[in-house]
Amino acid sequence: MKKSLLPLLSFLLVANMVQAQNSREFRRFGVGVYAGPQFFGKIYDNDKVSNVSGLASGLDLSYAFSKQPQGFSLHFQPGYNSFKYFATKGANSPFYLETTWRWKAFHFPLLLRYTFTSGMIRPFAEVGPTLRLRKALTIREYGYACGFAGCSGNDITNDLQSETNKDPIIITAAAGVEIDIWKITIPVSIRLQEGIRDYGMKDYSTDGAYYDGLKTRTIQVTAGISF
Repeated sequence: MKKSLLPLLSFLLVANMVQAQNSREFRRFGVGVYAGPQFFGKIYDNDKVSNVSGLASGLDLSYAFSKQPQGFSLHFQPGYNSFKYFATKGANSPFYLETTWRWKAFHFPLLLRYTFTSGMIRPFAEVGPTLRLRKALTIREYGYACGFAGCSGNDITNDLQSETNKDPIIITAAAGVEIDIWKITIPVSIRLQEGIRDYGMKDYSTDGAYYDGLKTRTIQVTAGISF
């Protein structure tokens, strides 16, 4: 009986020490970094989500409202986003067109996160407004048309940064999981970012292309390290 009781008491003592250590090591203020690719998105409000490319990266400055991982926390995540959308029409036909949208922006999300448990693996969900400071917006159109007289092509790139309205306020929402490994935490999440209104060119142009109904949506997968 004594031989079986001694290992049990040792296990309970070690478990209690580990729990106390985890409680002492949890800090309400945190700092970290995150990064990840953008896989899906759209540029027009009435388009369907399709394949895109780009990168999202930034800092994660957090404050927990409770003294344990479970519960609400506030996360300020200043970062940089790049976006590229490529589409084609008329492949293997006499009329072919390639369209490439690109933008770059600084993002400043302020997210309210709820963490569902206090274990080593913790699911979470978060949502909040994001200030977007767009730094570049271009569209490149390359194509050709073929007829009886032969083929003619064009390759035009328009800089729309100053010609279109900004979309400064967007919504960021995410779901993911936090994983504790030694003294660091690795958050992995799927994030949705979408403008709250559409936008377009400031002035109507009669001698060139006119773009409106723009409303960017992106879906990202990010991972990071928090201390």
